[in-house]
Amino acid sequence: MIQLVCGKQGAGKTKQLIDMANTLAKTNDGHIVYVDADQSQIFRLDYSIRLVQTAEYPLKTSSEFFGFVCGILSQDYDINTVFIDGLLKNAKIDADKMGALLDRVAEVAERYNIHFIISMSCDENEIPEKYQSCLIQ
Repeated sequence: MIQLVCGKQGAGKTKQLIDMANTLAKTNDGHIVYVDADQSQIFRLDYSIRLVQTAEYPLKTSSEFFGFVCGILSQDYDINTVFIDGLLKNAKIDADKMGALLDRVAEVAERYNIHFIISMSCDENEIPEKYQSCLIQ
């Protein structure tokens, strides 16, 4: 399953993701991963949530980012939830190219029963129609 949090920069998307992750950590039986560009949120996340910082790795394309996320999943079969804060920034793509990446993420989500909660700095109307139902208000 994929859920999307969208809005302009400074709209509170990161706070919303962190609150969701911390709430889930209290009841989740599996492992939670939080992917972000840096470690600025490390002290706001529950200690049980694994923070992965993309800035530590030489990721240059959306394909590399997708492979990076798959690599994280392949190392821990107990991961059941992945939060990605700032997909467009981390994957280095523009909003008009997000559909293909979301398709690949959705395929992994379904195949391995992983819940992805993804934030993006964009307007809701920029989200491909097939993912409009995934938007969190």
